[in-house]
Amino acid sequence: MRMFLLLLTPALLYAGDANQLDWMAGCWTAQSGPVRVDEQWSLPVGGMMLGLSRTVKQGQTVFHEFMRIETKAGAVTYTPRIGSAQTPVAFTLIKQSADEVVFENVTHDFPQRILYRRTADGLFARIEGSRNGKEQAVDFPMQRARCEAR
Repeated sequence: MRMFLLLLTPALLYAGDANQLDWMAGCWTAQSGPVRVDEQWSLPVGGMMLGLSRTVKQGQTVFHEFMRIETKAGAVTYTPRIGSAQTPVAFTLIKQSADEVVFENVTHDFPQRILYRRTADGLFARIEGSRNGKEQAVDFPMQRARCEAR
């Protein structure tokens, strides 16, 4: 029995539910010098949230990605897709609380973990993991922004 418990995947230990991540929904922005990151998440409906992110530096988009968080067969995954060229890679939920969610894929080059945390000031996101044998992290402290359409 002990061996069976040791073999359980993090997805089974932290079953979670994408429908409980409504605190991430909306538009968010982070500004660091000439770089601005905008991120938008839909409300969770039917076990799925859709998101998009854009990084703008000196008036030019330098990075963008489309994201999906979904509950399927009792497991929650975060799947980003950078542009149209990259094959999507799934990250599995390893931790979920009322104010935080962490996804992990230890076989991915970088990052291996993606974290979102609700804060008093807004939404904190972090990507972290090992790159070239060194632990690294990139933080994105975001503030709520208006969702505008023109």
